[in-house]
Amino acid sequence: MRLAAFIIALMLLGGSVDPERGWLIALVVITGIAALRPRFWNWLQVRPAIDLRLASFVVAILLLAGAVDPTRDWLIVLSVVTGLAMVMPGGFHIDPFGFNDRGDRAARKWQRRADRWQRRSARSESRGDRDWDRWERHMDERRKQHTDAWGDDWS
Repeated sequence: MRLAAFIIALMLLGGSVDPERGWLIALVVITGIAALRPRFWNWLQVRPAIDLRLASFVVAILLLAGAVDPTRDWLIVLSVVTGLAMVMPGGFHIDPFGFNDRGDRAARKWQRRADRWQRRSARSESRGDRDWDRWERHMDERRKQHTDAWGDDWS
């Protein structure tokens, strides 16, 4: 969606399409969906972001509402903001309500992975201890086999 918004902004800047209501409405819809960041598996759960995606949405709304004239300067601003939102959407962001906290699923995944590695390393340490104990028992048995049964050290 961010790519589509950037392409429409470039078409508006280049003059290949007129900055009329149809293209501006399409741009507002696309940038609005990109700003809300819905998950494709649950469209009702949105994560609004205060970042460059919202800035491109606001500039598109201002152009659509007629608050600013669609001159070359504003179209350049729109192109730059949508381009930056496409390339690095979280480059500048404010998260006052914790909507974009990555601690929900991704952190749990990494925590599970860390726990798994910790259990695996604990298992391997105990296995190493068992192997070492087995080696010591084996060497003790060999030492007993190779010692003199009479105790006079004549081998």
